[in-house]
Amino acid sequence: MSFLSTTKNKFLFLLSIFLLAEIFSWLAFYFSWINLFILIIIALVTIVLIWQKPIFALYIPLAEIVWGSLGHSFDYGFLSIRLVIFLIIILFWFSKNIFKIKKWQIVTDTRLWPVYLMILFLLMLGIVTGYYKNFTKLDIFLDVNAYFYLLYLPIWYQVYEKKYLKNIFVIIKAAVLVITLKTLIVFNVFSQYLHGIDNDFYRWIRDTRTGEITDMGNNFYRIFFQSQFYLLIAWFWLFIKNWQKFIWLRFIFLSFISAALLISLSRSFWLGGVVALIFLFINLLILNKQKFWLHVLRVLAIGCGAFLIVQVFYNVPKINNINILQQRATDIHEPAVNSRLQLWDPLLQEIKYYPFTGHGFGKQVSYHSQDPRVEGLHSVYAFEWGWLDMWLKAGFIFVLAFIYWFWLLYKRAYGIVKHDIQMALFVLSSITSLIIIHFFTPYLNHPLGLGLLILVTILISYEKRTDHNYKSFNLER
Repeated sequence: MSFLSTTKNKFLFLLSIFLLAEIFSWLAFYFSWINLFILIIIALVTIVLIWQKPIFALYIPLAEIVWGSLGHSFDYGFLSIRLVIFLIIILFWFSKNIFKIKKWQIVTDTRLWPVYLMILFLLMLGIVTGYYKNFTKLDIFLDVNAYFYLLYLPIWYQVYEKKYLKNIFVIIKAAVLVITLKTLIVFNVFSQYLHGIDNDFYRWIRDTRTGEITDMGNNFYRIFFQSQFYLLIAWFWLFIKNWQKFIWLRFIFLSFISAALLISLSRSFWLGGVVALIFLFINLLILNKQKFWLHVLRVLAIGCGAFLIVQVFYNVPKINNINILQQRATDIHEPAVNSRLQLWDPLLQEIKYYPFTGHGFGKQVSYHSQDPRVEGLHSVYAFEWGWLDMWLKAGFIFVLAFIYWFWLLYKRAYGIVKHDIQMALFVLSSITSLIIIHFFTPYLNHPLGLGLLILVTILISYEKRTDHNYKSFNLER
């Protein structure tokens, strides 16, 4: 298609696709047959595209995960858009390549391949342990099913080449723009017009599990989408690009993304972003001392721009009074914070029993909740403390395997810093934010976090294995 020969046209095309997806998701909320229709279309398109070009086994799931939050924008029975795409790609690729393991690119990565196999083994062990201990079968499945997303790693590793990098970030930018605009528009609609959650607009977002809308008082609504995580990732990529060549359009985009992240009122995102930004600044100070303070000023300018954008969407057309951002940052007594704090000791106590092997998936922990919705003694199998969740279920060795994976990415990022500083800084910032966020909000045991981990792994590993200035993986020390 000649229309898609330029980056601009690809961006506009993808933007149109994401916007149409939003419209059809809204319509499907009223007419359930649309869900089935869309899922059939998605299935057919996925089959055709990956048959013609294997790289679509990366493009399609990446586009869905960046845009689709929890992956239920289209549901029909037990099928969801994320599940349909996953099953088609996994079955198609493994049916063709399961007996060609020696030809898999990832097998040549003698540092990553063993730890990947170790993680898969420990996942299986956690499932078996959960069944052996008679944990609820549905809890076991729901607890572990997100980790199946790791099966994308050998596929993405195989199909990715450097020439596809620009398309990957065009996909991410288009999806991030839609999420940003959706956040701001929903925020304005609730702050200015709906004033409550007893409406179909709220139910659409809730029932598709796109996100959460919470009345914070003074007509200020928290608009939190799980996929806003990728706003933070896109922020770092755009900021790093703007570091080397300043473009006003990027600066504006960064301000709008920052505004959406403020409206999310996610302290996990804020903390992960701040820590990653400090880490980025440390690296920039080492690599380019002359322009360090210019970068600081740009961040401050982006912050001011973001605050003004929030004010506009909050106060137009009707003037409101904003003080909720400061309250959110400092309030440690709200239910979400209390639930995390109440879970801390019970989790640590349970971890002590099986610190190395874990209890198995589906393990429940009881704690006294002060959340008005579930006040009293409450038992759950999913926890906000992401790293502790992994430790409890699959053991310290499982956690250690992921730590090694991250260490490998840090090592490789610093290994390419001389010839591809943008990629190196992007990987360093992204994985740092993911590590911090996962402490307080589980993302590494969810496709949203695993998707990023797999993506940066193939990007940095491709750079490493194709850079002749470095030793091959088999000789890496």
